[in-house]
Amino acid sequence: MAEVLSQNEIDALLTAVSDGNVKATPPIPKATPEIDSTKYPLYDLTSQEKITKGKLVALKGIHERFVTLLRMSMAHSFKKNISIKINHTEFVKFREYLATLTRPVNLTLFECEELKGTMIITSRSSFTYSLVDAYYGGSDRPYIKSTDAESFTLIENEVIKKFMQMAQKDLEQAWNLNYPMKLNYQRAESNGVFIGTIQPNDLVAVVNCEVEIENLTGSVDLVVQLHPLDSIAHALSVNITGQIPGEKESWKQHWLKELMDMDFEIRGVLGQTEKSLKEIRQMKVGDVLVLGQDAASSIPLLIQDVAKFKGMIGVFRGNNAVRLTKDLSKEKEESKDGK
Repeated sequence: MAEVLSQNEIDALLTAVSDGNVKATPPIPKATPEIDSTKYPLYDLTSQEKITKGKLVALKGIHERFVTLLRMSMAHSFKKNISIKINHTEFVKFREYLATLTRPVNLTLFECEELKGTMIITSRSSFTYSLVDAYYGGSDRPYIKSTDAESFTLIENEVIKKFMQMAQKDLEQAWNLNYPMKLNYQRAESNGVFIGTIQPNDLVAVVNCEVEIENLTGSVDLVVQLHPLDSIAHALSVNITGQIPGEKESWKQHWLKELMDMDFEIRGVLGQTEKSLKEIRQMKVGDVLVLGQDAASSIPLLIQDVAKFKGMIGVFRGNNAVRLTKDLSKEKEESKDGK
């Protein structure tokens, strides 16, 4: 154990230092070793991007399903060729995202009931003008509005609202495979400063999507507040893949419509007989062919050479016609059920 100086020794030492008899030397600081950034990459401990990506791996699949559903909805609504692709996904602070926006812009807020969080769909000016042009049947040529307006017009906001209603349903459906999400429309803002539900320092996921409508292009963003997702991190830790129920139903309706518009050949068979080649060669005008069919009985009706109905021959409004009397397909089903 080190010896402890007495008070007299401490006073004598201080006096000698003040008189100059003993020189006081400052402590030599330890040299800080230089860090090779190529061998040891620098890491910002305040960044949560990598942590968030590891916890919420399912977001990528959810957003891909959302883009697929939105493309189908827009194609059905506008009756045009629609292409939507995800350009990039960033995890940034909300204030950094707001700094990238240029007016005019529309930020539509949706409240997540169960999570008490907020999602935002941002309609930028290029996308809005393309949307309005496609909605009202424009020329499908790139268009840039030559004004310095700080906000959109009433007509433009009305078209954006219709698009947001469509996107809201598709976003809810995209979440269903991982977690049932109910979104409620809150309001639309033209200035991000007035959004009070997301704080400037809150971390958000920004999904930037490029939309092509024929020859028109535009950009739309999906902004997801990440803090409320902590409570359902277990549902987002695994990327679930599967067929989208809505997509399956849409294809079903599509093919049903296509089938309903197809043309089919219907033939009524009056009767049949068999003749040898010799008998056929001896046939001449005026000969009578006896068919194996009673003139007063029903005849079969063939659809694409498949017997589907039976009917009676007659005349309707001066035209030869057949009145249906029996459905052969139902008869076959009943015979199968009897077996």
